[in-house]
Amino acid sequence: MPENFEVIYTHPSGARATFIRQDGELDALAKGLDAGQFWVFKNVKSLLVRNDETDLAESNRLMAGIGFTAAVREIVAPRPVEVAPQPVYAGVVEEQHVGPHLPSPSYWPLLLGISALITFSGFLALETTLLVTAVGLVLVLICMIGWGLEEL
Repeated sequence: MPENFEVIYTHPSGARATFIRQDGELDALAKGLDAGQFWVFKNVKSLLVRNDETDLAESNRLMAGIGFTAAVREIVAPRPVEVAPQPVYAGVVEEQHVGPHLPSPSYWPLLLGISALITFSGFLALETTLLVTAVGLVLVLICMIGWGLEEL
C-alpha cells in the first residue's frame, strides 16, 4: 500500500467520498452520503488512518458493498525543474531582480490626503465654505496630476 495516495469513491446517486493520505496524515471528505453510507465512510476512514497493507483493499471492498466505485491514485513528489541559463547578449548578462516589485516612495499620496481633508473641512466651516473648498479642490487636482506624472 503506498504511503501517499488519494482515493475517490463515487456512487451512481452522486454521493462522493474522498480520502487523501499524505505525509502520514489523512484528510477525508464526504458529500451527499445517506446515514448508512456515512457509517461505512467512518469505518473506511478508521481503516485508512492505520495504513496497514490490506487496509486499502478492505476499504475498497466495504465501499463496493454499498455501490461505490474506487479511483486510487498514488501521490508522488514533483521533480525539481531545471532552470535554463540566461542568454548572454554582447557579453552582458541581464540582472534578475529579487524581491517585490514596488513603486518608488512618494509624498504625493500624503499630499493628496491632506488636500482632500482641506476640501472636506471646507464643508464644515459654514462662513468660508466656498473659499476653503475651492482651494482644497485645486490642491486635490494638483496632487492627482503630480502623482500621475511621477516617474516609477
